Amino acid sequence: MVESVVDVVVDVVTLLMGPLIAWAGRNTWRRPDEIPHVASGGPRWTQRCWSVGFVLLGGTVTALGWFGLAGREEVRPVGLVRLIAAGLIVPPMMVAAVSRARKRRRSAGGPGLGSG
Repeated sequence: MVESVVDVVVDVVTLLMGPLIAWAGRNTWRRPDEIPHVASGGPRWTQRCWSVGFVLLGGTVTALGWFGLAGREEVRPVGLVRLIAAGLIVPPMMVAAVSRARKRRRSAGGPGLGSG
């Protein structure tokens, strides 16, 4: 009984968090100047990929909550889309970090990354 109540609470929280995650991705698409620091500083495409990744992630988290409440297993395409969303979120963060490091090094007058 207690396990099922905890499962329902987790599924409801997941169901409510999914749209919030997608909304955050939508807002960063509409206002790229307000993108979080972790995804800023790189080329514009990194910010766009990050935003799309968060919209997709929010959709799959919402689906995960629905599947949990329905007592069903998640279908494979939802898991695949979540994996694609992670691929749209993590690499742009790394590219943005490298771009910020290059800009810092350039402004400090030192050699850029990759110069030997």
